[in-house]
Amino acid sequence: MLNRNARRPDGPTEGPDGGIDVLQRSFESFNAATLKLQEAFRSLEIKFESLNRELEEKNRRLESLLAEKEEVRSELETILESLTTGVVVTDLQGRITRMNGCAGRLTGMDAGAAGPRMAALLREAQAMDGPGPVPALQGKRKVRLGESILEVLTSPVTAGDGSRLGTVHILLDVTRVEKLEEMAKRTEKFAAMGEMAANIAHEVRNPLGSIALSASLLLKGLADEKSRDRAARILHSVRSVDNKIANLLLFTRKPEPRFRTLRVHDVLRDVLRFSGEILEQEDIRLSVRLAAGEPVVRADGELLQQVLLNVILNAVQAMRGGGELSFETRLHRDPALTPGMERTIEVRIADTGPGIPEADRKRIFDPFFSTRDGGSGLGLAIVHNIIDLHRGSVGVERAEGGGSVFSILLPLADEHPAAGAHDPQPGAPKGRPAKAAKSGRAAGRKSGSERERT
Repeated sequence: MLNRNARRPDGPTEGPDGGIDVLQRSFESFNAATLKLQEAFRSLEIKFESLNRELEEKNRRLESLLAEKEEVRSELETILESLTTGVVVTDLQGRITRMNGCAGRLTGMDAGAAGPRMAALLREAQAMDGPGPVPALQGKRKVRLGESILEVLTSPVTAGDGSRLGTVHILLDVTRVEKLEEMAKRTEKFAAMGEMAANIAHEVRNPLGSIALSASLLLKGLADEKSRDRAARILHSVRSVDNKIANLLLFTRKPEPRFRTLRVHDVLRDVLRFSGEILEQEDIRLSVRLAAGEPVVRADGELLQQVLLNVILNAVQAMRGGGELSFETRLHRDPALTPGMERTIEVRIADTGPGIPEADRKRIFDPFFSTRDGGSGLGLAIVHNIIDLHRGSVGVERAEGGGSVFSILLPLADEHPAAGAHDPQPGAPKGRPAKAAKSGRAAGRKSGSERERT
């Protein structure tokens, strides 16, 4: 039998009280770890909130920068599209990377489909090529595109380090400027020709009068038929030369215009009413398209009628088998032009005749130049002089479908004409303008400042 009073061994006991102690210590360790985790989580939350605030601040800054960039881009886009000059940007391979609306309007090309055609135009006008070093001078060249003349200026697009990124091309419509320059050169030439012609005419006319008088006396005093015939031929030749001199003086004597404020469309309607019978007899159809409103100019109504009628008669003579005569008016505004020509009206008169050869177009306004037998060659020369007196320009070009297009450009006036400011000439039925300048002897009897009355 065991001794109940035997001694228990020393050391920890595994009774119920010992398990509770272990569990209690475990809970204490867990609580301590939980507190540390909570502190770490709070620290992480603080850091996260700080990072989140920094990120939000950076996002706001980025959005602000993007908004500013978008505003600048939109502003530059608006400025680019508002320019009255065309802008085309190409890369180093010549591909179009940017093109504004004005470039499309000037060239008649859509920005999306302009590639090959625009590239060909720019190659024609480009003065520098290749990705080499940036040239010291910018390129500048004029190219003809249909009825228009474009001046193309090329300049390199460079990066901050000086390397070349591409080329920017500036397109300017210089059609009207070219016409005005051509008109000025022609006027200068005509002035010199007129002065020389007047001096020659006076020098020749004096001995010519003596020859004519002597021939007349011989004709009266000669009985022999053969001698009389010779004297008659001398007299006829003298009168022919005198007629040419009279025509020469008609060209050199510029008319003195009586300027008034006129409605251009009223002048045009009067001329068309008068010339309607002529067009009907020649089986010529009439087409008229006028600009909106009633544009006014400072002009001499009778001289403008003479200009329009001379051009109409020239067109009628070019369409002997019938055809179509078109009248169109266009309004232009260009601040870059000569002062006084910023606002203009263009009168375009197109016919469907055979057209004027390029070589003849350069001389068509020269005095005594005519491609028609018996023509005096003064009608269009007088047209030029009259338009020059009105500070305008006149030119001729070949129509797309054949025929010729006469273009008359006149500066617009700011004033509005009073009622009845444009009246028919005295003694003439309403709508019947002054007749065109005649050729031959009838023209020789009139100075450039005189118009026939109907």
